[in-house]
Amino acid sequence: MGEEVLSGLYREVFAAVVAASGPVSGVELTRAVGREAEIKNEVEKIRHRAYALEKRGWLLREKNGRFMPAPGAVGRDASPASAGHRRPPGATA
Repeated sequence: MGEEVLSGLYREVFAAVVAASGPVSGVELTRAVGREAEIKNEVEKIRHRAYALEKRGWLLREKNGRFMPAPGAVGRDASPASAGHRRPPGATA
């Protein structure tokens, strides 16, 4: 499975980490996906997505909190965030 199985903001966060030249912080990720990094809530939303991607094996988090792609994250049989999960009708984000 490639990153196409990720939905919406999860895909954007993963793509931003992959495109970076090295490990990135939550603030850098927030800017990379076009959000206001000066607004703490926006940074936390993006960081939450990165944590979810880490938990599912797509990203690695360094001790300093910066994120980088997990080795082999694209194209392996991981259980990616939001993959295959449909919201029930009327559900909100």
